[in-house]
Parts: sequence; C-alpha cells; structure tokens
Amino acid sequence: MTTGLSLALAGLVAVVVVQLGTDGGRDAGPSPRVTPLAGSLVPPAEVAGTWSGEGSLARCAGFDGGCAAVRSVTLTIDCSRQPCAVTPFDSSYGAPPLDVHDGRFRAAGPLPAAVAPTCDGDPTSSALWRLELSVRDGRLVGSYAESTLQGFACGATGVAWDLVLDRS
Repeated sequence: MTTGLSLALAGLVAVVVVQLGTDGGRDAGPSPRVTPLAGSLVPPAEVAGTWSGEGSLARCAGFDGGCAAVRSVTLTIDCSRQPCAVTPFDSSYGAPPLDVHDGRFRAAGPLPAAVAPTCDGDPTSSALWRLELSVRDGRLVGSYAESTLQGFACGATGVAWDLVLDRS
C-alpha cells in the first residue's frame, strides 16, 4: 500500500509540474513586443534650441480628478556643454543631461513641489518626470510622463502624453 501511495503521489506531482510548466496546456501565443520609437539618427547638437507643441493623453492612473487630455509642452535643449541638457517648461524642472541611445533622446528629473501630486496635503518626494523623443520629419516625437510612488496611504500616480514638438 505504501508503494502504491508513493507512486500516486509522484504521479500527481509530475502532473502538477507539467501543468505549471505549460500554463495548464493553454497557449497564450508569443509575448507582445513593444516596438520602440524609430527616428532619424541625428547628433544631439542638431536638436539644440526651443521646441514646443501639444501632447495628447496616453495614460492616466491614480488621480481622483482625472488628467488633462491635452498638455502644452515647451522644451529647451542646451548643447553649449556636453552632454546636452534639457529643460522642460521652466528652470524649476531642472536641466538634466539628454541621454542619446538607439536614435532616441531621453531625460528624467524631479517634478517641482508646486506641481507634484500631494498626499495628505504634502507634495510627494518621489515625483519624477521622464521624456523620450526621436526626430521624425524635422519634429521631435515621443512622450512626456510624470509619476510618483507615494506610500501605503496614497498609492501611486502616473500620467503620460504623446508629443509632437516643432522648433520654436
């Protein structure tokens, strides 16, 4: 009887392992692959200057009052020193380096306390903005996003706009 019980238990374990390894026999198909923005490869100095335009809402999470469907964006890219620095909106957003990788320009920095979401009336200290752009047909195209991690009482927030910017 002990041998039969051991064989049955071993068989059950084998079935569970096979089920877990194959996700219960269901084929979900290939994993979706996100294609990054493709753009012209240009030297960073060629994007120096002021760019402006509008972004359309791509993502909104964690805001009780929702998010603006459209956001006006102005960027200043300064390449007087290397690496280039980017300032979104105004100097309160900082001027972090503009990273160039795979034909895309990226930057991130802290949100100013005056515009950061609040938790119990206090601005969050984890509020960040992120920018990812590429050059297409003489325009900067990509996204601008803001996010926070606020803690157990308030949760997190995230908002992103898809951008099309023209040189000002």
